[in-house]
Amino acid sequence: MDNVFVRVNEKQYGPFSPRELRAMIDKGKFSQEDLIWSEDQDQWVTATDFNALRYIFPSGEAAEQRPKRVIAVGGGKGGVGKTVFTSSLGVGLASLGNEVVMVDADLGGANLHTVMGILEPKYTFFDFYTMQVEDIKDIVLATPVDGLKLISGACGTLGLANPKYQQKLKFIRQLRTIDADFILLDLGAGSSFNVIDFFLAADDGIVVTNPEPMAIQECFNFIKICLLRRLQLAFRSNERVMAILESDELNRPGRIHIPMAEVIKKVREIDNSAAGMMEEVLSVHRPKLVLNMVMEKNDIKEGIAIQAAAAELLSIDIEYLGFITYDQNVRSAVRELKPFLLQNPQSPASQDLAKLISVKILGQSTINSFFEKRKLRKQLMEQRAEYPELNLHQQAPICSIKCFYWGDCDYQNGGHPCSVRHLEPIFKQ
Repeated sequence: MDNVFVRVNEKQYGPFSPRELRAMIDKGKFSQEDLIWSEDQDQWVTATDFNALRYIFPSGEAAEQRPKRVIAVGGGKGGVGKTVFTSSLGVGLASLGNEVVMVDADLGGANLHTVMGILEPKYTFFDFYTMQVEDIKDIVLATPVDGLKLISGACGTLGLANPKYQQKLKFIRQLRTIDADFILLDLGAGSSFNVIDFFLAADDGIVVTNPEPMAIQECFNFIKICLLRRLQLAFRSNERVMAILESDELNRPGRIHIPMAEVIKKVREIDNSAAGMMEEVLSVHRPKLVLNMVMEKNDIKEGIAIQAAAAELLSIDIEYLGFITYDQNVRSAVRELKPFLLQNPQSPASQDLAKLISVKILGQSTINSFFEKRKLRKQLMEQRAEYPELNLHQQAPICSIKCFYWGDCDYQNGGHPCSVRHLEPIFKQ
């Protein structure tokens, strides 16, 4: 189900995901008599008559009819391991018996297929975008892992980099028609509207960062911009509130010049109802955080620091899912175009991710998590044995002075396998 706009007490808010609406219902902020905008009918309808969301009410349809879970993986800085994390998260969830589809939503620089060892995907999002295929299900690719599928992004295609907001929501809505338990969106780097809107459209958003100061700063900026974008979308029909949300002191780059508590105070002075709804938006906006490439014990505290800063300055709760240890096995896996969870299921990084999946993503209790991790390790060992070896080192051309790129190449290493061998599919005629 797509995110929806709602009308409460004659005022419009949103868009909200089904999970966020459920949280509002539990708090008495949204009822069956309130209105939801129906794109199909092009009008406001009562929540009772909006069949696609009847299941979210306690007296509604059975819980097992709830839609699949869409998880977006983002973060402000490139190079923090979002794609590597997403690929192994997909492998882990699929190995526990879930049907998983990974989607490369980095529309300007897709590389999730490469991490999965697929150098030349048969179909990409470009084929769907240009209507060469009619149904998005037709571009879903199989991977070597049972239960894990992939939608490859359109790498190197300029025209796909800037879809409109409604196109992004439509894309998410189409993804929900795919038969899967989990849909994982691997987002691009940066804080553009493309990245932010995909992040907000998902049921859950995971922000990945590492302990480096620049990455921590970009991570917090990403969280801040996501929140501002959500508030501006929710109150875009309220000119007085929008004037506050678009003020320089709130949007100025760098440190926070006005905490969100002060913003709510200003809004309350002009519209008490809007201030109450803003507090509700803040309460349901709960991004999750993963600290990657942790080398020292003290680095773990960086995640707690981000969590505390978000609570104090942005008035939002961030769920700190945990950390993943810096591990040479991950680097080795990336070079072999293989998810690190399959490269070595018993490595420190794999153990950290297994715990994160069983406890934080699937919500297992401590005892159940122990057995779930054992089950996952067994399944991964079986998947590892069946996963095809690309043997890229053996297939690579030998670096030589005879290569026509020799004079311009920074990797001159004569007699050894070519260091840029992964570009071979691009050079082939």
